[in-house]
Amino acid sequence: MNFLLFRIDEECFSAALTIRPEVIAFAWPRGGQALKPYIDRAHDAGAKVTFMVSDAAGARAAVEAGADVIVAQGTEGGGHVGWMGSVALTPIVVDAVAPVPVLSAGGIADGRGLAAALALGADGVLLGTRFLASEESSLHENYKKAIVRSDGHDTVLTEIPDIAADMVWPGAMSRAHRNRFIERWAGREWALRQHQSEALAAVQAARRAGDTEEAPLSFGQDAGLIRDILPAGEIVRRIVADAERLLSQGLPRLVR
Repeated sequence: MNFLLFRIDEECFSAALTIRPEVIAFAWPRGGQALKPYIDRAHDAGAKVTFMVSDAAGARAAVEAGADVIVAQGTEGGGHVGWMGSVALTPIVVDAVAPVPVLSAGGIADGRGLAAALALGADGVLLGTRFLASEESSLHENYKKAIVRSDGHDTVLTEIPDIAADMVWPGAMSRAHRNRFIERWAGREWALRQHQSEALAAVQAARRAGDTEEAPLSFGQDAGLIRDILPAGEIVRRIVADAERLLSQGLPRLVR
């Protein structure tokens, strides 16, 4: 169960607690927002708590409030992200909150990314874009194919999707596919604000139709590593097998 703290709905959160999920994931609090009450309620419901951060200060605050696992999300990821890349952010967060477990997120789509995250001190990884291009993903098939077609260079950090949705995320930019919709409003955000309701209606219609050019499509730079649409279980098996092969056979040759 995943909750954005800056826009958390009390009725939804209370309902989620009654289900007693194994894990509740929190992310993106407002500046100065109290974290501990939400984490305590999740623990009282028997859930472990993961907390996604984009800097060391946020990681320390989450741990002080009782988070069980920290997710260090780099700017390479899709959707709403911070400004620091995973390679620097992951060990910074690991050092800041040790011995609390840390997962690395952003830019990871294969066994090489998993092995690299482990080498940086993370205990594991959290994947987003790779699972968007899975058979179980609820994305329109056209969107999945757009991820597979991506070379990893066709994304941009932008506020345009949030302006169209009339939503402000605290301290985040959105990494989205640089498609016709984004290009139309880039540099004309002021005009998009003037026509927000009409733009949102057009976006919603485009999403229903699977139009990958006229609606924001959030995915990470690691889309350039994704070449097929697979079952989620097969994705996990391949990533783990490739990482084990690299760690047990490839890298040891460098230190013999």
